[in-house]
Amino acid sequence: MGWFARRLGRGDSAVAGADGRPRAPFPTVLFDQNQVFDGEVVSFDPHVGLGMVRLDAKPPCEVRFHCITIDDGSRAIGIGRRVTVRLKPSFGGELEVASLHKVG
Repeated sequence: MGWFARRLGRGDSAVAGADGRPRAPFPTVLFDQNQVFDGEVVSFDPHVGLGMVRLDAKPPCEVRFHCITIDDGSRAIGIGRRVTVRLKPSFGGELEVASLHKVG
């Protein structure tokens, strides 16, 4: 498998998350974009603006988000913060956060 296929997460290699751990795939079959998920921020890099949210789904999974999806306009969030998110399909066929709301 070539480097481009590995970068896209296709094939037998695991694509690492923002913290270096492999991401568990989130099923996209019968996906409702209006559904709201609860979760917790597990990583966030303020210089790049990218982070990961672990959803309270069965099985638990992690999805990427960018700071522009934070709905209060702050573009910053702490690790461990409880959030609610809406998801959307991304270009690679995985799901990513479409909007992120801080809880509490």
